Amino acid sequence: MAIYVFSLLVGYAPNGVDYAQGYRAKIFSKLSCPVRYLFAELPGRQDIGFYKKLGIPEEDMFSMYHSLLDHTTLRPTVKAKDKLAELMDSLQIADADHQGSEIRLVKEGQAVATLVLVPDDREHLLCVHYFEEGKLVRTENYTDQIACTDYYQTAASDHGLYAKRTRRAYYHRDGSVAYEQIFAGEKSWYLFPDGRVLTKTGLIEEFMKKLDLSEEDIILIDRFAQFDYVQPLFQQRQKARVIAVMHAGHYFEEGESSYTVNFNQDYNYLFKYSGMLDAIVVSTQQQKDELTEKLLEYRCIVPDIRVIPAGSVERLRYPDRGRKPGSMLSVSRVQWHKKLHWLVMAAVKAHQRNENISLDIYGSGSGDYINLMKGMVEKYQAQSYIRFMGHQDVTEVYKNYEVFLTASTFETLGLSILEAISSGAAVIGLDVKYGSRLLVHPGENGYLIDFESGRVEEEKIVDRLAEKMIEIFADQERLGRFHECSYEISSKFTVQEVEDNWKKIVQEVWGKEKVISESLMSGSVSNNFMYAHRKLPKNFRHRWWKKSRR
Repeated sequence: MAIYVFSLLVGYAPNGVDYAQGYRAKIFSKLSCPVRYLFAELPGRQDIGFYKKLGIPEEDMFSMYHSLLDHTTLRPTVKAKDKLAELMDSLQIADADHQGSEIRLVKEGQAVATLVLVPDDREHLLCVHYFEEGKLVRTENYTDQIACTDYYQTAASDHGLYAKRTRRAYYHRDGSVAYEQIFAGEKSWYLFPDGRVLTKTGLIEEFMKKLDLSEEDIILIDRFAQFDYVQPLFQQRQKARVIAVMHAGHYFEEGESSYTVNFNQDYNYLFKYSGMLDAIVVSTQQQKDELTEKLLEYRCIVPDIRVIPAGSVERLRYPDRGRKPGSMLSVSRVQWHKKLHWLVMAAVKAHQRNENISLDIYGSGSGDYINLMKGMVEKYQAQSYIRFMGHQDVTEVYKNYEVFLTASTFETLGLSILEAISSGAAVIGLDVKYGSRLLVHPGENGYLIDFESGRVEEEKIVDRLAEKMIEIFADQERLGRFHECSYEISSKFTVQEVEDNWKKIVQEVWGKEKVISESLMSGSVSNNFMYAHRKLPKNFRHRWWKKSRR
């Protein structure tokens, strides 16, 4: 009996789904069954470290690639000093050059090997690079022993010579090769000692078979779209129960503005596979109602849909020394669809009427977008009251500000809004579904600006945001009531309530019989895929295809 969570990401910028997984991991840690968090790719230490900071225990993280070996741990435990002594003896090198987190071994004036130590843990070994005539030829990667080796050849590009990875060998505990990965451009093949040659999909199928899932296991999917694991997962799920968590909350609407089009392809995949799901979890009742309506509209099977917020409030946080007067903050990924430049321009206009008004922007993301906004700040000489704070742990930061700002044109729940109001901040945002309407009560703990997705007049929105910034600071007694109301609203999203709801759905999914028809289950996953897709109206498929090509 176990819960398998798909999937942790490698090489992507952090987003709300990741933070929601962190919230949920703390709840799942209290369950009596084991929970396994799966990387569909080979993670680096920065990937593992990120999810560890969110609250996912490293010992519960697994990579599909490592899971096909007979030692599955991702934690590096090889002592760097032991490997260093071994290499100095075998390469006949008398001295080593320690440079921070690297140890260079030089022979006859050229580097022959570099040991890379684990970040923040220089006692253990992460990898060893080997060089011939100054060129990288192979890299050994370590966990509790050597896990895999990358092989390189020197190749030419428009930017000059570089080390091109051509092959990777994965090892069992006894040092024998478990399988090899051959790289050819963006594609790769996997060669096994028994002669099998698998694609990435075939490798994932092999992994799913090894899990040997039963009806006592649960597969929990946080992401559907454009991930290689989706089809093999359904094909090889055996009797496991499947729960999909829908973090997105946006559909195509006729006449929709280019400002707000951000269709999440997860919905397209969910519609195809809805008949194979035991349950879907969404964050708000409105999201459940609209998802049910859309599934019925496109004649898809409607599974059990539960409302469990993606985040929760562990405790209310109060300022230690009061809040800075006139202070505002935003916390989000720095991306165009977050419309942070609206907040910048509104803050400039509001500051002209109230010189106490200031704005701090927390988050990282698009460098071009950040530079665009920094250019705006410089143009209006607003450096003294508009600051870019970068990515930080903001858990204890919200409580120092009076107002939280958001100009996002859609938020499923809005974890940052929930975090802000649990620290008592008032909120100014757009009147968009779903989380803003749930967490912001206009006139009680902040203001929502009228917003129509089909008609976006940017200048008017900026003016309205500026007006509300001026208004919210005009009456300190009223602002104090807003702060108290934010605390009151957030107190309804307690960890205990979310924990109880997750325990309930897990227990019920384990206990109930399948509701899928035998005809649907008896076909192959490709037939199920086509079955559901065939039921979608042509106009739906056409709209999705046009958007996905943009």
